[in-house]
Amino acid sequence: MKIVLAEKTGFCFGVKRAVAMAEEALGKKEPICSLGSIIHNKQVVRDLSRKGLKVVKNIDDITEGTVVVSSHGISPKVAKDIVKRGIKIIDTTCPFVLNAQKIAKRLSEKGYVVVIVGDSKHPEVKALVDFAPKRVFVVKDKHQAVRLRLKKDDRVSIISQTTQSMTNFLDVVKTISGYAPKEMTIFNTICHDAENRQERARQLAGKVDLMLVVGGRDSANTKRLFEVCKKVLDNSHLLESEGELKEKWFESVKTAGITSGASTPEWVIKKVVKKIGSISRKIS
Repeated sequence: MKIVLAEKTGFCFGVKRAVAMAEEALGKKEPICSLGSIIHNKQVVRDLSRKGLKVVKNIDDITEGTVVVSSHGISPKVAKDIVKRGIKIIDTTCPFVLNAQKIAKRLSEKGYVVVIVGDSKHPEVKALVDFAPKRVFVVKDKHQAVRLRLKKDDRVSIISQTTQSMTNFLDVVKTISGYAPKEMTIFNTICHDAENRQERARQLAGKVDLMLVVGGRDSANTKRLFEVCKKVLDNSHLLESEGELKEKWFESVKTAGITSGASTPEWVIKKVVKKIGSISRKIS
């Protein structure tokens, strides 16, 4: 069986930067925690926890030391509260997310109705909402966009969660334009890595018999990759580790393609490749 890796796999720049910053802080041997998972990958979070990074869900659980802000960003209200408590912050927010935050804040201050295309429950989007507190809406797709309560005299601006697909983003833009608002501005805040990774995965899925997307199920960019691949090839599967591989997936498969989420380390991908080799030898 032939195994083909997508051109874009492993950590993206933002995740690599976040993990490096956390490891540097851990080297100082001071009390350190992260508010939520620093990235959406269980294996990496578990490894950092073994090195001393404590994951907490609420700022009330932080009493001393330093808190690492996840790569997905943090609400300005929460950041302010942490500083008030005299706790040091190490901000690992991805530069692409920081850019989206600045845009959301600026647009809100100028009086625009801000529409964010994304998952309302994702930490990145929750923070973005707090950067645009006046009138802000979050829509998952064009179906939710149809239900928006916009007025003819509204000045609307549309931005995106950084891990969205361009197709979904443009579908929402088209839907909102149908309201014919007084003014509409569009900012493509999708991460270049996410966009390129999706395109490479889409191309590969069209050339193989089986497509594997390796990454955390909590990872927005991994789920988006899986959706992209599934549209092209039904025999596509999302898995977090090599232990989830199933022999039945490989029946009559001559070529298997592999892509990964932006928070999936290379060593996890290598384990998946090794396990596929074992399965190939077993069923051949």
